Amino acid sequence: MFFRAADNGSNAWWQYLFGIIIVALGYVIGQVPLMVVVILAAARQDDPSLVNDFAQSMDFTSIGLDPNMGFALALMMFLGALGGLWIVIRFIHNRRFVSLINHLDRVRWSRFFWAILVWFLLGLIAEGVSWIFNPDAYTWQFHPSSFLVLLVIALLLIPFQASFEELFVRGYLMQGIGLGTRSRVLAMVITSFLFAGLHLMNPEITQFGMSTMITYYVLVGFFLAFLTVMDDGLELAMGVHTATNLFGSLVITFDGSALQTPALFKLETPDVQIMLLLMILSASVFILLAAKRYGWTDWAKWKQPVEANTPESPLLVDDVESTEHE
Repeated sequence: MFFRAADNGSNAWWQYLFGIIIVALGYVIGQVPLMVVVILAAARQDDPSLVNDFAQSMDFTSIGLDPNMGFALALMMFLGALGGLWIVIRFIHNRRFVSLINHLDRVRWSRFFWAILVWFLLGLIAEGVSWIFNPDAYTWQFHPSSFLVLLVIALLLIPFQASFEELFVRGYLMQGIGLGTRSRVLAMVITSFLFAGLHLMNPEITQFGMSTMITYYVLVGFFLAFLTVMDDGLELAMGVHTATNLFGSLVITFDGSALQTPALFKLETPDVQIMLLLMILSASVFILLAAKRYGWTDWAKWKQPVEANTPESPLLVDDVESTEHE
């Protein structure tokens, strides 16, 4: 059902190519406010290398910018990309924007908020386990005024940032690849590597090594793709992604993180191997909880081919209602 929702629009290969270009253009336009601030800071300090140094570290204080303001400007680029994606879906593919999320005419918000709550709690448990084994690595850095501003920015903008990545990778690209190859597995695997590729410029790559972080991003991507396919919709993946970034901006930060914020705690040096293990365990628990809550019984579903809409098997409202579990 998730893939067939896209089949109701136009899906020529050139439309996807053109669509990716427009989304990239929206992303670049969204970067303009931050880049203007960085360039002005470099000019003010008479240091052209500051632009490249900032791109590597994402340290807003290096350009004399308040971390909260820098964080907000960094998230703005995703609003530009989201706007570009909306234009692509509505006017190039000629289908409803909600078709990126599921085969219904509405978003299942209960799934989205359930995923945020459960994944955030799992994150707290995982971080608690890490703290037990290495408490000295954590520094409490709560400052009420700056944290309140951060909280408002994070709650307002992170859902858009995280949801854009899911709408683009697990929605737009995975639906397109699935329709083109008629293979759920290929769509999940390819988009998982594409998801990792989109994070190649993150400072974590330099800090912790490409092989380790690429493995981490590919596994995260496959986990989110698995949720999307099993649940016939993006809501769970959007919720998990939103919770991950809320946790990384509000609760724990560390040098080398793509989210440089005045979070509650600063972690001295994360153990990426432990981080990878805890992510796998948390993802496994989340899948089991989601399966029980939403009645997943066909565990071979993710390996089945993608069926096309045909005159004999159109996507009907009766089909929608019969497959939905709230």
